[in-house]
Amino acid sequence: MNTSNFGLFLGVGLLTTLPALADGYTDPAAPTLTGGPASNAQHRLSFTPYPSADVLRMLRSEPLGAPWIEDVSGVFSNLTWTASAPAGNAFHRLEVQPLGSNALLTATVLNKLGYGPTPELLDRLWQNSGNNSAAAWIAEQSAPETITERAGLAHTNIAFIQSRFGTATNPIPGSLAINSGPGTASTTDIQAWLALNAVFADRQLHEVLTQFWENHFVTWMGKSANFFIGAQYRDGFPQRAACEWEWREVSRWREAMLRTNWTFYDMLRISAESPAMITYLDTATSRGNPPNIPNENFSRELLELFTVGVDNGYDQTDIVAMAPCWTGWTVQLVNATNALNPFAPQSTVKIDPAGPNAFTNLVGVWAMNFMFNRHATGAKTIFPGKTVPARFGPPYTTKTYGANATAGLYELVIPARTTTNGIVDGYDIITHLADLPFTQEYMSVKLCRLFVHDGFATGYNFTDAATTPEEDLVRACMAAWEGASPKGQMRPVLTAIFNSALFRGHGGNAHKVKTPLEFCASAIRALRQSTNGTGNHGTWLAYTDGYGLTFSQGGDARSQGNASALMRIGGMSLFNREAPDGYPENASGWVDAGSLAERIRFISSLCKPAAGTGSTSKNDQNTSLLSNVTDPVRLLLLRLPVVADQHDAGKVADLFLGLLFPGEGRASLDAYRHIALNYLNTDDTGNSPSLFSGLTISNASGSAYDNRVRGLVAMLMSLQRFHEQ
Repeated sequence: MNTSNFGLFLGVGLLTTLPALADGYTDPAAPTLTGGPASNAQHRLSFTPYPSADVLRMLRSEPLGAPWIEDVSGVFSNLTWTASAPAGNAFHRLEVQPLGSNALLTATVLNKLGYGPTPELLDRLWQNSGNNSAAAWIAEQSAPETITERAGLAHTNIAFIQSRFGTATNPIPGSLAINSGPGTASTTDIQAWLALNAVFADRQLHEVLTQFWENHFVTWMGKSANFFIGAQYRDGFPQRAACEWEWREVSRWREAMLRTNWTFYDMLRISAESPAMITYLDTATSRGNPPNIPNENFSRELLELFTVGVDNGYDQTDIVAMAPCWTGWTVQLVNATNALNPFAPQSTVKIDPAGPNAFTNLVGVWAMNFMFNRHATGAKTIFPGKTVPARFGPPYTTKTYGANATAGLYELVIPARTTTNGIVDGYDIITHLADLPFTQEYMSVKLCRLFVHDGFATGYNFTDAATTPEEDLVRACMAAWEGASPKGQMRPVLTAIFNSALFRGHGGNAHKVKTPLEFCASAIRALRQSTNGTGNHGTWLAYTDGYGLTFSQGGDARSQGNASALMRIGGMSLFNREAPDGYPENASGWVDAGSLAERIRFISSLCKPAAGTGSTSKNDQNTSLLSNVTDPVRLLLLRLPVVADQHDAGKVADLFLGLLFPGEGRASLDAYRHIALNYLNTDDTGNSPSLFSGLTISNASGSAYDNRVRGLVAMLMSLQRFHEQ
């Protein structure tokens, strides 16, 4: 359009093209330019945002057809370009130089395959050379067994807590005064351990997947503890025994993921055999011997939440038919040598030979146990006559399943079994479910939601001509699942996601809201640099002892958990969710006014200087938060060693903007940079200007320089983009 009164001709933005990252990759839509009449002898062009814009240039041509040259008469600010009114008409168009593909992918992988960037990882991956690139880090993290794990050196609490995991050779001590040795860890210990590994582990993807499986096959430590209370255990035993069950389960998953060919079946079997799961969904008390009616809880959640997904290939009759198969799966106190024998008898070894036969007076290990006298021995048919829907297409509609001879029929017939053979019913079920197309689809969708963005769904019609990038990625994951030998290997599925255009391009960057754990861990990691490069305990400029995220001192155990940082931010009690659906991945599950206020409250506490011993000044009366420590000024001094740079508000702002928002690009951060500079040049009482350049450089608690830098970091971490991944 030609608007002579405006004096400018507005054109569509011209963008430098990002290199293709995978087949089908396309750039985001070009920004469009709009403008209005001149005002105060100035013209203004507004434009729509472009993700991860690094450099903006306004080009001018006068007349049309003449070469385009950069128009340096105006300035960019917050999606506008303002210039003095020129004489006559002119043509303008916007040129955007996006963030480089390796820089964009670096931000994505450190936020998705890990718990957030660290300064040292950004230094390494930004080199984009050999092993020091985002692509190389993906390959490295995908093979965790090749990574030397140094987390135990980074914080001594990791080794200390791990020494308390496991099963005691004698009964787990009931006295809270005994706090060392296997079997003495409790709820707060395993929660702190998971948080510590999120912050410090080298095997970051291993930690992300550990939390994924723990959340997918969710169990509730509180219910496990209640089981032991019902068995008359007291003191610290119920919480410690519940922790031991969780550790037994999670350690098996972690060991499985260190094998190159680990499968979904492996993870499903570990969950089904877990005493925590057997107790949580009431299988432990389910009986199928007449006249008992089996409990349906586990069969329902196994289908709805753990394998095929809601209303995806099953109905209520299948839940009812499956329930008898799990009868007899329970838990029992057995001799330690029989911990892996599901048919072992109850222990008869007494602590006090003259004492009662009560569980509390017996030596042993609480383990999975199969009691065949409780099992429903008759034949069962699950999914009778059901065939794979046409929407899946070949090979799923044309292959045979189990013992069926008809293509696409996935009916499962369980023969009548007696005595200890009845345990096979359960294994037949999980073997059958593990590779059904419904399970492949549902688990692929969940992994895509975890690593790419919200909005993936089951129910795609894979046979019609209309597709979306999301549908194509789910199909690619299923193909990787189906094509592996043995089927269901998870590494090929993850590779399909990590190599996809959606993940490697803008579709995978900053589309998700961090969970409370991801938010807290990423805030510490963003400032976490070792002062001497060793990575040893005591050298970090930002750290947590773990408990500072998951525990609150004072009051009873329930109030301690509810007042923790993770609980205040979003009600996230690790290993301890009551509902069987796990904590949400989607943004709506974590964003409301109250949770956002608590996120800012946590950041405010994190960025305050460490208080003295016994002080509660850092954050209300929650002294546990004193264990979350940062020193952003020392980080600044390490990374800006020239004194003049340490006084330069622009360079200080750019340093922290780059560390906290590595996937944004400089142009996209223009508004954030503007408020950062204003903050640095405003004193604690609001007087502006109070030039940052005039402050005495110091990281001493209470000094103006330290306050200004800490306040800057806290403000930036409170802004929207830091809550995203």
